[in-house]
Amino acid sequence: MNLILYAIPGFMLLLLIELVVDWRKKTGYYRTNDAIASLSTGMLSQTMGFATRLVSFLAYATLWAVLPHGELTMTPLLWVVAFVFYDFCYYWSHRSQHQINVLWGIHVVHHQSEEFNLSTALRQPFNGFVIGSIFYLPMLFAGFPPEVIVTVGSLNLIYQYWVHTRFIGTLGWYEKVFVTPMNHRVHHAINDPYIDRNFGGVFILWDRLFRTYQPELADEPCAYGVRKPLHSWNPFFANWHVWGQLIQDAWHARSWKDKLRIWCMPTGWRPEDVKENHPLPRCLPDTQQKFNNAPSAVTSAVVVAIHIVLMGWTVWFLLFTNDLTFGLALAHFVPLGGGLFINGRILEQRKYATRLAAAFWLLCATLPWWVSGWLLPGGQVAALFVAFAATTVMAAAWSRRKVWAEKSVDPRTLA
Repeated sequence: MNLILYAIPGFMLLLLIELVVDWRKKTGYYRTNDAIASLSTGMLSQTMGFATRLVSFLAYATLWAVLPHGELTMTPLLWVVAFVFYDFCYYWSHRSQHQINVLWGIHVVHHQSEEFNLSTALRQPFNGFVIGSIFYLPMLFAGFPPEVIVTVGSLNLIYQYWVHTRFIGTLGWYEKVFVTPMNHRVHHAINDPYIDRNFGGVFILWDRLFRTYQPELADEPCAYGVRKPLHSWNPFFANWHVWGQLIQDAWHARSWKDKLRIWCMPTGWRPEDVKENHPLPRCLPDTQQKFNNAPSAVTSAVVVAIHIVLMGWTVWFLLFTNDLTFGLALAHFVPLGGGLFINGRILEQRKYATRLAAAFWLLCATLPWWVSGWLLPGGQVAALFVAFAATTVMAAAWSRRKVWAEKSVDPRTLA
């Protein structure tokens, strides 16, 4: 059972509380553009991920059907064993995703934010479950059925949410056994002492056992993000940018050996000729300049309004996914994916973003008449699109004012 959907209200409540605390204390741990980008990748993960999770679960169920196994009665003790076993597998999955180029191309999404707050916890890739699920096969071979693995996996991910905060300091004996905000801040930092440390999901014991543990140092404040900055608020580009770079590097490499092995080499490895001919900027704590083309108050208000509507559409999508065929689910995803893309473009202050938004929602205006015939009364679906249209009109009206720069700047060209 996937419990993530039922945890979403709790996630949002805690995020709002942290946001209020940040505002009251003026700590500056939240930025509108960064938080919206993190939430957008999370929404993309939960909606596009329905396909990858389905593929993974069907593969597990098929394998479970052909494996010799008896009936396993899940007692409380066995549930605890499954939970601990899952976290052990998670440690090795997580560690591998940090240390192999092709796997880092998936996991990097979670680390791209240059802030560290509860919105960062929701910043997830949409394609990680397929490859990551390979690491949980030992649980299947040990006799745990697929539904148990999915359930303890959901609990594992839910636990990890609260550790993405800077408002909680050290927790004494607790952080010697469990992952806490202190040791997880280290995991997200790009400082040299903190790179590739603290991989546990729930238990920090694995890091202590396999010598990857690192506490937060008083004289080494954490700097967050990745060493090859994203410089974009586009959630689709966020999921693609490392793989895109790997494809470019493989294309430019002279040696066929390098073209093939680059995918499985340690994270950040590039062929020598590619490094020389196509150098990449690197971000270090002492040179970090956060990507922050700060939106105006009006821009922020419009983006947040659009985002709230998209969040409502996401929750509706997740609630009814099981009632949809794959084709219908994909059709329902179109306005959501398009809205997230457009909102990212507005945050990047692209001068064509509002025109694209207007054209897109005009095209989508025909959806209520055929979507409502399958699932919802036409009035409910139409109301959603009216909300989309209203926010788009607001964006279009304000974009003609001198709020944006006269010339659009591609944020990926910024150092």
